[in-house]
Amino acid sequence: MSDLLVRAIKQADAAEIAAIYTFESVIANTGQIPLRDGQFWTSFWKAKDPNGVELVCEIEGRAVGHLGIITSASHRRKHVASFGIAVHPDFQGRGVGSALVAEMLKLSDNWLNIVRMELTVASENQRAMGLYLKHGFVVEGEARFDNFRAGKFTHSTQMARINPAFASATAA
Repeated sequence: MSDLLVRAIKQADAAEIAAIYTFESVIANTGQIPLRDGQFWTSFWKAKDPNGVELVCEIEGRAVGHLGIITSASHRRKHVASFGIAVHPDFQGRGVGSALVAEMLKLSDNWLNIVRMELTVASENQRAMGLYLKHGFVVEGEARFDNFRAGKFTHSTQMARINPAFASATAA
């Protein structure tokens, strides 16, 4: 989609990003809880990982998608990262998530020295799982009853993607 722009986060994006996370339908597919104030979202990713990278997807000057890359602090897992992603409900299905994931993988593969990108996704979130499969992630397993959402326990699916350049180099 030509009107999408994926870029680094700016301080001026704080209010629009916080607005994305006010929707219960968005929060339901993250590890977060509803009713966090805007200040929480302004500092969340930097507090979680000061070395992480935050991206936004912009449409017509508005930040409508947000992705944060979380790198590992462990000496033995510096080649591993995970991420969180959220897209404003009014812009879902328009390529925002795909554009964010594609840019994240380009950064991870070419600049961040990430071999393994992993994530946990709600098992019933087939739309998100389809997005990740499209970008080369594979299902590695399911954790049963590991999340509590909207008054009930749910399952999560673990997925990962290995940097294709690394995978082909180690196969030779």
